[in-house]
Amino acid sequence: MDEVLFVLELIGAAAFAVSGAMAAIEKRADIFGVLFLAVTTALGGGVIRDVLIGRIPPVMFVSYWYLLISVAAALAVFIDAYLRSEKYKLHLDKLDAVNNIFDAIGLAVFTVSGMNAAMPVSDNIILVLFVGMCTGVGGGMLRDVMTNTMPKVLRKRVYAVASLLGGGLYYAMYALGANQLASIGCGMLLIFALRLFATIYKWNLPSVKLD
Repeated sequence: MDEVLFVLELIGAAAFAVSGAMAAIEKRADIFGVLFLAVTTALGGGVIRDVLIGRIPPVMFVSYWYLLISVAAALAVFIDAYLRSEKYKLHLDKLDAVNNIFDAIGLAVFTVSGMNAAMPVSDNIILVLFVGMCTGVGGGMLRDVMTNTMPKVLRKRVYAVASLLGGGLYYAMYALGANQLASIGCGMLLIFALRLFATIYKWNLPSVKLD
């Protein structure tokens, strides 16, 4: 199971790194800015998770695989955008849709990963779900703050709600004795599906309209 989670985390890190790199390119960051924002997006949630559960130093500073995969994914995005900048600008709408897919993958993987890290520390469901949510949304929030954007988790597309619902499904299935791998898969699938459907059908939580 540890090997499966490790592979899933690498996939999630790459997905979030792509999301962060695309956001940085859209804000006209230079190559260092693209790489830095990509790594922050990919690994920021994991750092928050590790601080919350007392895992010091955080995993990203111990295992360099996460950093390497994040930098490699971001560098691939930067090189592609640099070499095909005109086409890149012409297809921003399509790229935004691709970005949402990578973002949904990262959210699904890191929500479950965060919960799995918290479970041995405490059996308190609120703590476990909170750590999972923070792991899933933390990097994206840091990305949005650093690009001077209101964090998505606070304004659109049932972002954190998807994390909590998918995390709740994973916890419930696991607590009821279901196979852990199946529980992880179902939790991740629900998060991914909710994020995609929320994007496609523009689902949003109620908010106050002041204009």
